[in-house]
Amino acid sequence: MDLFYIISNQLFQFFVMMVCGYIAARRGILSQPSLDVLSKVIIGILLPILIFANAMNGTTRQILFDCYAMILLSAGIYGGLIVLQAVVARLLGHRGNRSRIYQATMIYGNVGFLGIPLLSAAFPERGGLYIALFSIIDQLVLWTYGMYLTTPGEKTTAFSLKKFLNPALCAILLAIALILAGIGLPNVLETSLLTVGRAATPLSLLYLGGLIYYTDWSVGAKTKDLYAGIATKMLLFPIGFFLIARSLCDDLEMVQAATLIAALPTMAAVAMFAQSNRNHGDYALSMVLLTTVACLGTMTVVAYLMFNVL
Repeated sequence: MDLFYIISNQLFQFFVMMVCGYIAARRGILSQPSLDVLSKVIIGILLPILIFANAMNGTTRQILFDCYAMILLSAGIYGGLIVLQAVVARLLGHRGNRSRIYQATMIYGNVGFLGIPLLSAAFPERGGLYIALFSIIDQLVLWTYGMYLTTPGEKTTAFSLKKFLNPALCAILLAIALILAGIGLPNVLETSLLTVGRAATPLSLLYLGGLIYYTDWSVGAKTKDLYAGIATKMLLFPIGFFLIARSLCDDLEMVQAATLIAALPTMAAVAMFAQSNRNHGDYALSMVLLTTVACLGTMTVVAYLMFNVL
C-alpha cells in the first residue's frame, strides 16, 4: 500500500482512539487524577520500553552506521524551527514569558505519543531506529533549551543531569550501546517488550482524548498564535525542509521520515513543563490539544504532497 494511505489510515485510527478517550472522560471513567497517573505510566514506563524494543528490533551495527544521517537531519529540524519560531514570535508581538512558551509549543513535536506509532506503521523496517536516532537530539534540546523556554524569566534553572538522563534517553542510549556491541535480545524477551511497549499508543491517545474533555479550548483557539503556528510549524516548514533535505540526503525514506517528524503537533511534555512552572500552563495545554486535532488534516496534506506531488 502507498505510504500516503498508510499514514492517512493511521491518522484516522488516532482520531478514533482520541474520541474513545473523550467519551471515557465525559462518562467519568477517566478522571483528571487518573489522567495524571496514566501520563506517568506512559512517559516513565511504556514509551521507554517501546523506544528500546523498536530500536533493537532487527537492527544491526551496519544498519545503524547507514542511518547516521538521521542525527544530522534531526539537528537541522531543530535548528530551523528554533530560528523560525523566534522570528514568528517577534512578528506576533510577543515578549518575555509568553514569547518563550509560544516558541516551545511550536518547536517540539509530539514524537512519543504520535511519532513512534506513525513511523512504525509507515516504515516498519527502520521506523524504530529513526525515532531512536532522532530522540538523541530531541532529548538533548528538550532538557536544555526546552527547560529554558518553559521557565519564567524571573526564575533560574540550573542544568540537572538527573532530569536529562530520563527513562526515554536511557532507553535510547542502552539500545545503541547494545547494537554497537553486536548484542541482540532473545526472541521471547524482544517480543514481550514490543507487546508491552505497543500499549503506549492506544493509552497515549486515550489520554489526549481525555484531556480534550477537561481543557478550556478557548485559551489557544482565540489567539492568532495557533493559526500562525499551524501554518509555519505543521505545513510550511515540513514542506520546505523536505525540499532542502531531499537535495542533500540520498536516502529518500529517511528524509520522508524526518519530514513527518517535523510536521508533528505540539509535544505534551511542553504543557507539563509549563504547568509545573506555573507559566501559561493552560495556554500550552490548549496548544497541545488543538494542534493534535489539527494534525489530522495537516499531516495528511504534508504526506500527500511529499509522496504524490513534490
